[in-house]
Amino acid sequence: MGLKFLAVAIASVLAFNAHANTTDWGNHGTLELGSNLSEPGDINDIFSFVLGEGSSVVSSAVALGSPGLLNIENGMVKLYKETGIEDAFLGSYAFDGTTGSTFHTFDLSAPGAYYYNVVGQATGGFGGFYSLSSATTAVPEPTTLALMLAGLVATGSMYRRRRQS
Repeated sequence: MGLKFLAVAIASVLAFNAHANTTDWGNHGTLELGSNLSEPGDINDIFSFVLGEGSSVVSSAVALGSPGLLNIENGMVKLYKETGIEDAFLGSYAFDGTTGSTFHTFDLSAPGAYYYNVVGQATGGFGGFYSLSSATTAVPEPTTLALMLAGLVATGSMYRRRRQS
């Protein structure tokens, strides 16, 4: 009986210190926002989304840096593409209470299911707080770029002819 009680107590303490939230954004809109106020301990949050054809993603994570009250150390945002067997790691960047808001672009060439995995340690007296923003930008198709380049060449040659006459 005492061994079972001890095992339950240890499992409760470990569960209290590990924080995992999952947020499903569905089809990624123009701008998606997420945040988490964590109790002291490890952070391991997932923000999943589906991305359409020809998009890239710009994201930023910001931690509220107040070491005595709310603080995050070793914060990391990792981007994965769901592949069914072993998810493909696409890149990562670090954040904490001192990094401010820096933006990171991930060029994603294929539509599909993706997710951010936010990890770190909430070390403040009340834990830690962070916010994650993710925005999509359209990637122009090669034919669009070729047409734009042809238009610039035509405009430049017309300007040059008028200037010479």
